[in-house]
Amino acid sequence: MVGITKSFQGTENYNKQTKQAKEDMYMKWPLRGLAYSNELGEIIRPMSGVAANLLWVPAIGYIAADIGDKYKHNQYGEHEPSKKRAGKQLSFQMLASVILPTAAVKVGQKLTNIISSKGKTKLSINDREKYTRMITQSMNKGSHEKFVDNTTGLVNREKYAQHIMENIAEMDKHKTTKNKMFSPFAKIIDFVKKPFEAKPKTENIQKYIASTIDNIMDTREALIQGTKPKNVSDKLYKAFEKEAKNGTLEQKKSAAYTVIRKIQGKKLFKNNALKSLGGLVALGIMMKPIDNFVEHVLIKKYIGPTIDKMHKPWKSLKEISKAS
Repeated sequence: MVGITKSFQGTENYNKQTKQAKEDMYMKWPLRGLAYSNELGEIIRPMSGVAANLLWVPAIGYIAADIGDKYKHNQYGEHEPSKKRAGKQLSFQMLASVILPTAAVKVGQKLTNIISSKGKTKLSINDREKYTRMITQSMNKGSHEKFVDNTTGLVNREKYAQHIMENIAEMDKHKTTKNKMFSPFAKIIDFVKKPFEAKPKTENIQKYIASTIDNIMDTREALIQGTKPKNVSDKLYKAFEKEAKNGTLEQKKSAAYTVIRKIQGKKLFKNNALKSLGGLVALGIMMKPIDNFVEHVLIKKYIGPTIDKMHKPWKSLKEISKAS
């Protein structure tokens, strides 16, 4: 009788082994690509935060659908609900589709930012963006008007550049004070960020500020005088003329600022596009290795066995009633 039972069990196991596992459509492209829509969002975040947030929606929907499928069906496509299987898939998706790919994108963007600091300006993309925004925001508040020379009616560029440098120094001082207040946490964060930061030299900042102000003021003065600057497109200049037509000096200044803001915005967009490209390259290189590492190392050797050993921390009411 024992032998028959063993033989039957052996046949049953053999039959199970001959079953063909159902092809997992969630792991096939292009459906698998939905898992990386959030990474594409992070790639374009420097250019558009709204679009970046929206691109998380397909990824979340895909991950939820995949986990639900693994909970309901076994590898043969049979209806066999399993919390453990769903837990393993949740772990896989969080690591392989969210955490590690996003980290790869961020590292790629950081490396691009560091490499960019070796260029002509000796400033990273982030630094150039920060200082350019400081200048345009300062102009938006009318701070440059405080440095207008009464004789020429033009902005004293050297004094205005010095004003911007003083604002930068004040901002850095405030940051240092804030870090001391939150020490030691600030020190830990600074230690982690240090390999990814390229601290700019003061002389390089001064050169960039002076150069940017010169370009902006050249454009502004030409527009106010009714001359088309070389760096302004025909379309943009026509828009300026329409806005400033038969207007007062203040209207011309306002229209000129609109043109300047758009020109600087395009420059920032190009810089951020370069940073986004770095993130895309990093994701393309690391996508497959991340999938293999998570599936064959983390899940198979560590997370999977741990989940398999997990038991319910409490008994069901039915089990308790049987025991009593």
